[in-house]
Amino acid sequence: MTTMTTMTTMTTMTTTLLTSLSCCALLVNSGCRPTQYVDSKGTDLVVSVNQVNIQDFEQASEALVASMVDSGVLAKAPRQPAALAISRVINDTSRQFDTDQLMKKIRIALLQTGKVQVTQTVGLGGKVEDPMAKETYEAKRFLDGTSQNPVDLPDFTITAKILENATSAGSTKQISYIFQMSLADTASGRLVWEGEKTITKQGEKNAIGF
Repeated sequence: MTTMTTMTTMTTMTTTLLTSLSCCALLVNSGCRPTQYVDSKGTDLVVSVNQVNIQDFEQASEALVASMVDSGVLAKAPRQPAALAISRVINDTSRQFDTDQLMKKIRIALLQTGKVQVTQTVGLGGKVEDPMAKETYEAKRFLDGTSQNPVDLPDFTITAKILENATSAGSTKQISYIFQMSLADTASGRLVWEGEKTITKQGEKNAIGF
């Protein structure tokens, strides 16, 4: 009876060990890794072949803002800092995503330069991001007796568009995301600056790191 119990125990231990080794081998072969936090601006992020990643928005916003500021056009506004409004932003890619992932980064970076202020009282089609700011502004104008005066209009407006260009060779896919942005002077209605940043990715499947 003791011998059979010992053999049963040994068989169970062997089976458990083999199962554990098989699981480990499966994890190694499948490249599995535990979920962990990574630096959102680091180089260990997931790179997707067929969609825009967070690092793509980061690269595009940094390049476009640097180009606009370096052009010196903001310093030519009749008042400083210049008043800016965000107009139409078009996502013309095959993927649906919130364009604020790009435009909010651009707006934050521009505000941090101290060269612009973003109006919250004028919006495309009368729609504004902050209705309370607009209502408070209008109430103060009424109380001050200045509601008949011209509205404080922006000096510049921004429009943007995101496009994609996809191709492949065999099993290798290549996709380019083109981030375009334009700045218009509201006094003349003319474009005074344009910028473009193209980000191209190539591969057969998603990967980690770049």
